[in-house]
Amino acid sequence: MSWVYLTQLLEKVDRHSTFLSKLWITTFLIFRIILTTVAGESIYYDEQGSFACNTAQPGCENVCYDSFAPLSHVRFWVFQSIAVATPTILYLGFAVHRITRIEYKRDEQTKRAKRAGGPDRVVECTEKEEEVVEEVEVEEEAEGEEDGKGKQHNERWRIKTDGLMVAYTLQLLARTLAEVGFLVGQYLMYGLEVAPRFQCVRDPCLNSVDCFVSRPTEKTVFLLVMYAVAGLSLLLQLSEIAYLGLGAIHDSLSGRHRPRSRCGASPARLALRHVN
Repeated sequence: MSWVYLTQLLEKVDRHSTFLSKLWITTFLIFRIILTTVAGESIYYDEQGSFACNTAQPGCENVCYDSFAPLSHVRFWVFQSIAVATPTILYLGFAVHRITRIEYKRDEQTKRAKRAGGPDRVVECTEKEEEVVEEVEVEEEAEGEEDGKGKQHNERWRIKTDGLMVAYTLQLLARTLAEVGFLVGQYLMYGLEVAPRFQCVRDPCLNSVDCFVSRPTEKTVFLLVMYAVAGLSLLLQLSEIAYLGLGAIHDSLSGRHRPRSRCGASPARLALRHVN
């Protein structure tokens, strides 16, 4: 069931995102989720059991481990994955709802027009319908303007014509902020290496206690790999922000404006456009 849901999610990402976002979701799935669930669990499965301190004081070893790792590395990366993915999941739900609502309005207009006088009759929109219909560009116009400009630009323009650009930009910014926040948090909590020896001075330890970590070199390498994955993810997101910004500037300079209202157009023409 989980793989079916994942496949459906990827199909929605493909319809309502740019090429860079598709590349990001691939990086997210392969490098972050698989690394965390497969490699991370096998490397850190004994992190507390093999954390040994040179003391027999009851409770000292537990509080020293809590000081060494306030939050388990693997759990931290799981929380990071959830936080970074949440804006995209919310956006996809919003996109599907919005496009479904617009298509429903079009179908209702077409049915009303046929009952009133046939498919070629001009439709007069109500104020509420006009608000919905104005958000969608005429497909022929978009195709004409985008002819020969490449698949990536068509994807950006499709998001814009679906009336989703604001929501898409907001989720991208939220995703980027979450990524930066967790990168900073990871550095503050774990640094850049897993030291083989940890010196602990906490109650109920009677004095300074030396604790030793299992496989510190392997854990350091994996920690740096996760930094690299987060850095790559952040780079893709910053690149997409720049891409959308440059695209908006290009649209402004080339004279593209807000999609025009379709009120007064025939329902037959309105029905020509199908949202992917």
